[in-house]
Amino acid sequence: MTMQRIAVVGSINIDYFVESKRLPKFGETVTGENFFMDFGGKGANQAVAAARLGGDVTLFGSIGNDEQKGVLLDHFRNEKVNIDHLNVVEGISTGAAFIQLHNSENRIIIIPGANQFSNAIYAEQISKSLVNYDVFLLQLEIPLETLEYLIPILYEHNKTIILDPAPAQVLNEELLEKVTYLTPNEHEFSVVMNKQSEMANVLKKYPNKLIVTCGKDGVKFHNGEKVVNIPARKVQAVDSTGAGDTFTGAFTVAVSKGKPLVECIQYGTYAASLSVMKKGAQSGMPYQEEIDEIIKER
Repeated sequence: MTMQRIAVVGSINIDYFVESKRLPKFGETVTGENFFMDFGGKGANQAVAAARLGGDVTLFGSIGNDEQKGVLLDHFRNEKVNIDHLNVVEGISTGAAFIQLHNSENRIIIIPGANQFSNAIYAEQISKSLVNYDVFLLQLEIPLETLEYLIPILYEHNKTIILDPAPAQVLNEELLEKVTYLTPNEHEFSVVMNKQSEMANVLKKYPNKLIVTCGKDGVKFHNGEKVVNIPARKVQAVDSTGAGDTFTGAFTVAVSKGKPLVECIQYGTYAASLSVMKKGAQSGMPYQEEIDEIIKER
């Protein structure tokens, strides 16, 4: 099967990392161990993850016409991500994320900035271009109105729609029905699905659609007959930032290549396992040859 074209519609940030041996309490100052910057935003992360793994990727999103603009444009070109449809907004900064690292775990504060302008107006502007793509990857770091506008259009055109519902918020049933694959992590699952019942029962309601990532415990989904648990590859984690985005980007590439669902999920777990072994979101994302090595070993 010919590889399909991927459109990622989502957020673009610059990430600012602070690493410390312990996290400060309110009103307290502690000395940090390390500071560094990286490229981020769930949309940009997933676009880069997919492109590094050989996907044919175009990124749709918004950045500010600020000092970060040239750096970002050069970065996406170097990563072989098509940026012909980016929205450059005057008078507002590019989105930013401030990330505290401690013992390979993270806490994050996001400043949306220009991402607020990836709104329904922008969605209407890009809708005609979007129908030329095959597989769509969306997240919730841009206004929900954008997804509410685009998903019904893409559904009518029989497109494959992958939604990574993060940051978590409740989504209405009508929107969920139009999504092909939904990929929350275990923490986002209960918020997004607005369910208090056991995960297994909810998975059964959405067979081969709801795919829940559970970190070191692997990935769970219902195949129409039973709940399946795809195990995670065991590694020594250094930084979990971007692991979920890496999984979703890799999963999307496998989907674009027409792979069976189990193989798509396994491919995502291999990519995520490599990403947590390095610091940073995009800087830790693997390349295709690294995953090929794992597949050979397996």
